[in-house]
Amino acid sequence: MTTRLGLGALAVVLAGCASVDGAATAGEIDVRTLEVGSYTTAPADLEATYKPTDGPILEGLRMAGAVVLPHEVDAALTHNWGTDVLDTPRRAAEASAISNVNIPVLERHRMIVAFDVAEGSRAFDKATPSIDTDARVTRIVLLRFPGAETAAAAARDLAATDFGVSPENQPVSIPGYPAAHAHWRPGIKTIGATFAHGEVVVSLFLQHPTPDIDALARRVAAVLDAQKPLLDTFVPTAPDRIAELPRDPDGLLRRTLIPGPANQQIAMSSREFAAWPGRASLHYRPTEPAELAAAWDRGGVDSVANSYTTTLFRFRDDNAAAAFGATWQDTLSAAAHPVAGPDRVPGARCAERRAGSAPAVVRCYVSYRRYGAFVSGPAAAGVRQQAAAQYALLANAQ
Repeated sequence: MTTRLGLGALAVVLAGCASVDGAATAGEIDVRTLEVGSYTTAPADLEATYKPTDGPILEGLRMAGAVVLPHEVDAALTHNWGTDVLDTPRRAAEASAISNVNIPVLERHRMIVAFDVAEGSRAFDKATPSIDTDARVTRIVLLRFPGAETAAAAARDLAATDFGVSPENQPVSIPGYPAAHAHWRPGIKTIGATFAHGEVVVSLFLQHPTPDIDALARRVAAVLDAQKPLLDTFVPTAPDRIAELPRDPDGLLRRTLIPGPANQQIAMSSREFAAWPGRASLHYRPTEPAELAAAWDRGGVDSVANSYTTTLFRFRDDNAAAAFGATWQDTLSAAAHPVAGPDRVPGARCAERRAGSAPAVVRCYVSYRRYGAFVSGPAAAGVRQQAAAQYALLANAQ
């Protein structure tokens, strides 16, 4: 399965036995009888473990629901090239849409946080610079500032600093967007642009198969056409209220398996431990196989949470959650094969995947009512414990 945002590093597989929280529910299995190893099966109190660094990341995750996905504008962009919350000016400046020379600009204008998404028409290959390929690429970075005037000044200064990197750069007009700042280097098949909308700056970097400036400018305009309505509906959190943002707005992360002891203090991390509510959940929508993407769409997923090697989805209803797991198993790639699932967990499905010389990865899918979850790891026995613990946690969180 290919998703827009990959899972984080594999968590340590815990050994041993533990008591399982919960109680028997009429018509359902007694989850206290499941083999869960040392995994915690009680919902976490996430608001009690708030850390000072969480606020900007939580605002960045809200922005994840306000960014247009490049493939929504250009269907040729079928490969994910990166998705992340950028919580420092340095991390934001390292994104391809902004050059490193702009770190002082971001600091001067007090950037709060940014969200970055990039997609290409071919798979990302770190060994080959994209400029040496004929790939179409679109990278969108939303940068949050503490006010509309500040954002407008930042958009202007970011563009001016980047423009000054090469004496060969020339300004480019974007159709329909006279306030956009854009430039390119003639003969080079890329364009950079910034556009301020309220308290957010949209920073764009696009590559075309050929150095066609008219096509590049039209593509920038098309991205802004799709991006602007999403920003119209986005309400930025006041800077002095960002520290009050909830860590788990939909109550999904508390239902997601966490390795280690209960209620440990885990900092929010977009790649390892975070909730992706509402439209932000689209960053986890599978792109292939097509049957799995269709099952996602039919299932009405409206929220996602990720905790290390566990990803939890909230579907429209119980049937949709179960159907997604069935479709996943029915469309396994040639490199994967089904393996035994955890004992006594209804409808659990597991598979092992071996790709070339890479270590094997075992993944299981479990569903409980309208929730479905993937857990993964290197060893089948440990992953079966994770799957059983995730099922018990979902039952106990009702």
